[in-house]
Amino acid sequence: MEIQEEGKYLRDVVALPCPSCGSHLHYSAEKKKINCNHCGYQEDVNKENDKVVEQSLFDTLNNKKEFVPEKIDKAVYHCENCGANVMVEPERVKVRCGFCGSDKVNVEAYEHRYHQPQGIIPFYESLEQAQTSFKKWIKKGLFHPSKLKRSAAIENLHGVYLPFWTYDANTSSSWSGDAGYHYTQTVRMSVNGRMQSKQVTKIRWQFKSGNLNHFFDDILVAASQGIEQEMVERILPFRLEEVVNFDPRLMIGWEAEIYDTEVNKGWQKADKIMDYKIRHMCSAQLGGDTQRNLRVQSDKCDQTFKHIILPVWVCSYIYQNKVYRFLINGQTGRVYGQKPLSWIKIGFCILLFILFIAAIVWARESGYFRN
Repeated sequence: MEIQEEGKYLRDVVALPCPSCGSHLHYSAEKKKINCNHCGYQEDVNKENDKVVEQSLFDTLNNKKEFVPEKIDKAVYHCENCGANVMVEPERVKVRCGFCGSDKVNVEAYEHRYHQPQGIIPFYESLEQAQTSFKKWIKKGLFHPSKLKRSAAIENLHGVYLPFWTYDANTSSSWSGDAGYHYTQTVRMSVNGRMQSKQVTKIRWQFKSGNLNHFFDDILVAASQGIEQEMVERILPFRLEEVVNFDPRLMIGWEAEIYDTEVNKGWQKADKIMDYKIRHMCSAQLGGDTQRNLRVQSDKCDQTFKHIILPVWVCSYIYQNKVYRFLINGQTGRVYGQKPLSWIKIGFCILLFILFIAAIVWARESGYFRN
């Protein structure tokens, strides 16, 4: 199918009216269905995933398949503060960035060329569930500012589809190193002029080498400008077996960030993740109580990737000119957030602790604990 034809098809699907009343359909996380708010008509989400297939990494780098957000009735907005590009409905008059809270967001005017998303996991966590999770989270913790609950406005909670790359690869590694085994030995030594026996722990080193073959499946790399990989990892995992074919109707009424990390840059991150995991697996094969001089050489082949978008609830709030973020996995409900610390509360607790210790010392010196 030609790109122009596919874009037209997607646009027509998004504009498809409710077959019952003619109103617009949207995806409802509460009902987990494509829904009409006007008459209550519902459609089940298509669970097919036959289009979510692996693509050759190196072949695709030279044959990018274009995806144009405007062809699925989405406008691309660019945040001048944090650099995120977000797709929203074009009729939205005012847009606030869900990643940094800035209102310096403008419609992008350049021609968009992106990889077509292959798969999507729709939102399972509704707005009400996300709001409840946020209210519980913002109240937790003793050492946070009391006015934080008023400053972190729940209105800033956005449901955003975030872009991800997944990577597969076959790997073959050879390793070598020294495995150390602890043992004890009795030695005689002089202590204060007297010879005494003492148990001393020593290490017996043994050189080892071996090979490791491993297949990596769906190494997940965030392609987001607004949310760092480290933060995304705090709300993992996603149940990737539930990814379905990309359906633009699931995005109606929701924001979606466009990837900032290109597929080749994403592979560089995945490559490092694989190397880290390979080293740990080789270390496990080397064994021993301790190790030294572990060397690992790896080759990777048959690299493939997929482009998928996953649901995340995001809240960004500013406290004393610093941005803090709160995330909820839109599929599993797992929560992670950042909060400022109240140094006044921390200092007060330290002062109480010092006074408590001083009181104990005074009581002992004054003979208070004596009979």
